[in-house]
Amino acid sequence: MKIDFEFVLKIGSLAGLTSFVYLLTKDIAGYFRQLRLKITFSRDLDLRTFTFPDTSWVRKFVNLHIRNTRKKTASRCVAILKILRKPENSVNLEPVYSLHWAGVDYTLQTTGAEPVDIGPEPRRLDVVFTQEGQSLMGCWIAMPIALSGMMVMNQAYLPPGEYYVEIQVRCENGKGDKAEFKITSPEVWVMLDMDRAP
Repeated sequence: MKIDFEFVLKIGSLAGLTSFVYLLTKDIAGYFRQLRLKITFSRDLDLRTFTFPDTSWVRKFVNLHIRNTRKKTASRCVAILKILRKPENSVNLEPVYSLHWAGVDYTLQTTGAEPVDIGPEPRRLDVVFTQEGQSLMGCWIAMPIALSGMMVMNQAYLPPGEYYVEIQVRCENGKGDKAEFKITSPEVWVMLDMDRAP
């Protein structure tokens, strides 16, 4: 029996090409089905004043809402703030900060990010805040050391001025998002403001 090697090579090449196309199609489809996080910002919804009954604090927060655009739950989501541009009078600032998810418990000793899972409902992210009666002009990055009441000139303090920042959200099992914003750290606490960077 004579083996036709040319025919065997053609069959093998066709099988290899078919396998390659199948794997490529599967990877492309998986990429487009992958869950994605989306940063949303609305001045009406995300610039708000809250009263804390247990401490009597009245604080104005700048928040973002993070949405998961797919049905599968986004696991271990974290958010960071990178300072892109700052006023010259800013001292003690680090280039990157982990942000606080609203509703997650914290203490003065909490350091780093506290990951959360995000399902189909949007999740609120605290960015910066001011407090009625604060002794310093400016605002604070929403991180546990400041949220716990340590509102002094620490690493979370932003003296009055304009700050350009990039906020990134990431998760373990999907694609994150990032957006640039301009934060206006005020001289009067109620004037705290943020908008999308131009």
